Amino acid sequence: MSNRTFARRLDRLRFSSSLASMQRIRELRASGVSVIDFGSKFDTPAHIKEAAIRYLDQPLASFYADPRGIPEFRAAITRKQARVNGMSIDPDTEITVSPGGKAGLVATLLALVEDGDEVLLEDPGWLSFDPMIRLTGATPVPFPIRPENEFQLDPADLSSRVTPKTRAIVLCSPHNPTGAVLSHETLAAIARIAIEHDLWVVMDEAYEHFLFDGNRHISIATLEGMRERTISVQTASKTYNMFGWRVGWIVAPPTVSERIRMVLSHLFTCVTSFVQAGAAAALDGPYGQGTLTIEEVSKNYEAQRNVLVEGLRAVPGIRCTMPGGAYFAFPDIRSFGLSSDEFASRLLANARVNGLSGSVFGAMGEGHIRFVFNAPLPEIEEGVGRIQHYLKSV
Repeated sequence: MSNRTFARRLDRLRFSSSLASMQRIRELRASGVSVIDFGSKFDTPAHIKEAAIRYLDQPLASFYADPRGIPEFRAAITRKQARVNGMSIDPDTEITVSPGGKAGLVATLLALVEDGDEVLLEDPGWLSFDPMIRLTGATPVPFPIRPENEFQLDPADLSSRVTPKTRAIVLCSPHNPTGAVLSHETLAAIARIAIEHDLWVVMDEAYEHFLFDGNRHISIATLEGMRERTISVQTASKTYNMFGWRVGWIVAPPTVSERIRMVLSHLFTCVTSFVQAGAAAALDGPYGQGTLTIEEVSKNYEAQRNVLVEGLRAVPGIRCTMPGGAYFAFPDIRSFGLSSDEFASRLLANARVNGLSGSVFGAMGEGHIRFVFNAPLPEIEEGVGRIQHYLKSV
């Protein structure tokens, strides 16, 4: 038997379906095919780029940065947490900058759980949570969020999965892929479960600014008894169109932050300093899409959401919950008698519209397709027209 074997931890993993989908779209477009994917076409705001360029002109700007994050960025995060999340935090002990939210989540899980532990996660849920948990050696334990409940988390479903091996709960709100937003009542129930069983709560807050219909984002760390057990993972990618910059941050109690930094120090040493300078300008400065504020951008997303969801609902056989936040719709396509994979494949082949199979988000995602709606409105309208034309002829 060869000694050149692969680590068994990868046996149940696969390459990110969303990244594979992006690559497929790039290839089709490069070959001249017009594909609608409803994805962002906006550039990073100019003042963010300019801040990164200015930082590069400083002495030693290209040297290793503080593994916690450069002081300017940590100070900006501290101001943002107070302003947006209602949290007063110590920039020196409670913040760790990471190369994107993904790396922050992986480092957090590596610091908290190990072989034999169980981690609760939503089903459907973001497609990277399950493999991230498996990479630590822990076991992911999904609990359902149900379409008949408009994908609102039922605390009873969460509580029923807790065992003596449970160490953490991983959540995302506003939610990827459904757009559901956790209410204060639901967060309070989750907090009671976490406190009763002495569990960590890892909260992905990547879409915290994108809220519709009067919904509010509440950081669970602000609830009584939750500050010492909550790890909040955030990112500049979504809000500021900094997807490829790869910069995020983790807000956690000092003892947890120290362990997360230990993991990241061996994986990445530090996050690129001039990228952090750009992100600091993003948090402190004007939004940058023209003269729009974050609230106005969220309002635009709401209009785009309405066009997409109402257009999908106009197709016989499609049911679609109205998402309360983020920029995802998760329509139910079970009446067409196709698996999610087959439906997505046919839609791309025949309508040239890209949607991600719901099955990649967990067993409860089967029978659904995820669409984004953060593209310019004319592209949303064209894509909806293509979907309607194709599905009405099926």
